[in-house]
Amino acid sequence: MKNEDRHLDLSAKFVEMGQTLMLEGKNSKDLMVSQAGGVLVMLGGLMYDEKDINFFSQICSMFSAKKIVENMERNNDEYTNYLRDKSKNETYDDFIKRINELRKKNGHEPLDSE
Repeated sequence: MKNEDRHLDLSAKFVEMGQTLMLEGKNSKDLMVSQAGGVLVMLGGLMYDEKDINFFSQICSMFSAKKIVENMERNNDEYTNYLRDKSKNETYDDFIKRINELRKKNGHEPLDSE
């Protein structure tokens, strides 16, 4: 089976599962189940375009990172406190310099500091 055929097959399955969950959620008045069904329908639609699914994946990663940072702040994490204290003494130019050092170390071009 070609990738495109497989993607269409998975898309149909996601939509079908999503519709089932949306109906179940409506019948049981469980909004969370309905919303989960909506997400599956959306995933079914995303399966048609590789750029769309990659972009959605990046958004999910950013959301997960946000939740982790919020949890660290809520728990008064030692590393979060270190970063907060460090930022009070660091200028914008120092910050860009530090970011560019990390980017260089990881094989990326430096940011423009203008």
